[in-house]
Amino acid sequence: MVSADNLNLDVLELIFAFLFGNDLPSVALVSRSFLAAVIPRLYSSISYRLRQAKGYDVGETISPFAAVVTHPHLAVHVRKIQILAVPTVKSPIHSVFVRECREAIRICTNLRIFNCVVPNVLSMLLPGLQEKERLERIRICANLTLEQTKLLVKVRNLQHLSLEFASWNVVDLLPSWTMSLSSTLTSLTLYMIYDLHEDIFGSILDNLPNLIGLHVVGCPKVDHVIVFRHLSKTPLLQNLSLTTSENTRALALPPPLLRDLKHIAFDVRYSMSPSPSPTILASILDHLKPSSPSLVHFVIKMPERKVLVGEPFINKLLESSKHSLRRLAFLDCGVSPESLINICKSCIHLERLDIAIPVKEMPSFIHNISDARTLRTLVDVDNHVEHGIRPSLGSDNVMHLMRHNPSLKEVITTHRVWTRIVDRKDQLIVTLDRRHPPSPGSFWFMPRKTNFQ
Repeated sequence: MVSADNLNLDVLELIFAFLFGNDLPSVALVSRSFLAAVIPRLYSSISYRLRQAKGYDVGETISPFAAVVTHPHLAVHVRKIQILAVPTVKSPIHSVFVRECREAIRICTNLRIFNCVVPNVLSMLLPGLQEKERLERIRICANLTLEQTKLLVKVRNLQHLSLEFASWNVVDLLPSWTMSLSSTLTSLTLYMIYDLHEDIFGSILDNLPNLIGLHVVGCPKVDHVIVFRHLSKTPLLQNLSLTTSENTRALALPPPLLRDLKHIAFDVRYSMSPSPSPTILASILDHLKPSSPSLVHFVIKMPERKVLVGEPFINKLLESSKHSLRRLAFLDCGVSPESLINICKSCIHLERLDIAIPVKEMPSFIHNISDARTLRTLVDVDNHVEHGIRPSLGSDNVMHLMRHNPSLKEVITTHRVWTRIVDRKDQLIVTLDRRHPPSPGSFWFMPRKTNFQ
């Protein structure tokens, strides 16, 4: 007789692939066969967070890196390592933890993803990253010395590279490093790098003609004008994020041909009053017009939370992309009621809208989005566009939203997810679940995985 305990190991592994979080160690305690089947899933991703670091400080827990070092046979299952915090005892960084972490990285020969966004830690872990032939994706805080940078650039075969707060030493060697990555690298993120300038940036893109994703955000010497000046070198680009400055110089001609562009994110920054930003944003859309890209995602983030994105800009965006847009996100900014109505009427394939929901004006808001016939997900970004204390979204409001928008399947707030369910009697039921927090440190400007990609 077949039971769960004597199922084929491959079948158990397929079943356990659907489990997450605390369910995995719980299943591992059921029986030996369950333990054997869950181990590949349990150790495929190691994420070290602040809560674990605090427990390490007081001796309550050992690190998962120590477990891998103690049981080396587990290392073969590790595909991803993510370090978001480190324990500190009597010194800036716990020396024992560093040894455990470095040794675990060294023996994880099948490592594919490595993230380390904690400052001043990467330099001690670099020896373990050498000769990782399967390593495809890294995201690092790259404030390194010259000797440390020479170790970093030995990493080869990367497909995704994300550098944060990189030092001049890293910036200086980026052209030669990207030359060695030219046949594999498809996505490059450069975030908050003060020393990055146009000469280096141009040299980097010279080496990456096959780039699909380019995200240059918070680099003060490389604004939208400089980015567009070199985009002709990346004709296959699909995802683009950039910072717009107050630089009112005309964009270089001829405009780059970016026919495959699907996602664009604007990090809008200004200090002048009034700001020239609306004109600059409109000029970028005009610059893209000859390519006629079918934008699927559009994200904009403003520096002031009470700013409304102007109607002329919204009209220009819809004029070029209303038939292709599926996700719109307005972060730390808002849109006028007229613009919202226009968006919902014009975007015939809109599936997700990230916007601050005006709870105090819910009847008007429900009316304004009533023409969004394909809207499936509504995300309340909670960016405090309203004055004073902002009331939270309640079950009554969500019920009204879903009754007047039959296509709406879920409403997401900061900590909650409301989901639409229709029972056997065709009665509308709204269920409430806790929202899983996004990946720590995830970039707001990166494209999200959706069911239409």
